[in-house]
Amino acid sequence: MTDHDEVEELLALGHESWSFEIKGPGNLSDGAYCAKIARAVMAMGNLRDGGLVCLGIDEARMTQMLPGLDDVQLVEWSSFDNVSDKLARYSDPPVSFRVQPFELSNGKKVVVIDVAEFDHVPHVCGRDYQRELQKGMTYVRPRGKPESVPVPSSLEMRELLDLATTKAVREFVARASGAGISLDGRESATEAEQKAFHEEAVQAWGQPSEALQKIMDSGHTDVAIRPGPFNAQRIAPARLHPFIEEQTVRLRGWPVPYTDHRIPVERYGPWIGQTIVPQIVPHFEAWRMCSSGQFLHRRVLATDMRDSAQLEPSDERATGAVAVWDVLFYLVEITELGARMATALECETVTFDVVLNGVAGRQLISGDWDRELHASYLMKADRLQATQSVGRAELLSKPREVGVNIAQEILGQFGAQLPEQVLIDWQEKVLTGR
Repeated sequence: MTDHDEVEELLALGHESWSFEIKGPGNLSDGAYCAKIARAVMAMGNLRDGGLVCLGIDEARMTQMLPGLDDVQLVEWSSFDNVSDKLARYSDPPVSFRVQPFELSNGKKVVVIDVAEFDHVPHVCGRDYQRELQKGMTYVRPRGKPESVPVPSSLEMRELLDLATTKAVREFVARASGAGISLDGRESATEAEQKAFHEEAVQAWGQPSEALQKIMDSGHTDVAIRPGPFNAQRIAPARLHPFIEEQTVRLRGWPVPYTDHRIPVERYGPWIGQTIVPQIVPHFEAWRMCSSGQFLHRRVLATDMRDSAQLEPSDERATGAVAVWDVLFYLVEITELGARMATALECETVTFDVVLNGVAGRQLISGDWDRELHASYLMKADRLQATQSVGRAELLSKPREVGVNIAQEILGQFGAQLPEQVLIDWQEKVLTGR
């Protein structure tokens, strides 16, 4: 689910992106306007992880966040039932989405339509509308130019078919696994491979910077995703940037990893990376993508980056807090990223190495008053680690369950015994709204 700060950060870019589109103000009763929104929503639904359509902002005044919706428009577009009824007339199958009204920092009001990726088959336009919509057309978001258009070339059609095929393959693998049929070969990396990955990571993180040091001095996660077997030349250096952008995960709207097009990508031959300092969104991270396919990510705990009474420790002995959702949701995104990398690289195994740093003296809290923990869990150690290697088939069949299992291992070191189903239901509710 997208929040207020993320919307403003996207508007501050001054241009639309692959997964973010803006529309000026208009009424739900305006047929031509609704057709434009339906077109954008169908295109976002045909995009991996879906995307956002922000209503109320003119493209020419995007950074000023103007003009905003009037009160009538805000009420109309905030009604899920009414919006769903209008948009369902145009899309086959209907698009899944959530509507979120926001008041921006300048007092202007917008509604964001948070569109989910299609379930099984892409969305096809089911109805003509003047020059805006054509029955039988499939609308997409091309990478080269962020706009919602009919499939313009074989490249975009291939991407859409690949996405549908990947979903079908995952469903098949999950069914095979449920029937007790194993599709995995080897299940773990050798000692020599682990050493090679470690040496590569040390080299990739070896370029010091003031921003990276600030991350290291904070409570942060340090994650490595390692596709096996080790192959130092799995990805050509020229392909590293497009590769990680193609695998990027947007389960909660904000991308993991975040590739910032406002700053250059640092290139060091066999690896590339960025260090992203917080601007509007309270978010601080650094990532590295290596030619072996190894992905490295350091991220300051979101618990420390947000100002909320729900994120305060309740134990007076605690020097800080770690929210359950901070660990849980992030690791589910990381394992989904690993699953996408495994598909693209056709590797045999994926190893997730997760370290939680700077947690000495912290209390584990839920971070959500509706899901309070019933004991005080204080940590004395400064560093917690969990490592899990999984075969590609297992990862493809249940990436979120793998993320939940790693989160359980980390949270268990605080002494918390949170049932797997509780964590699965929690992340499912946040990520899907169900």
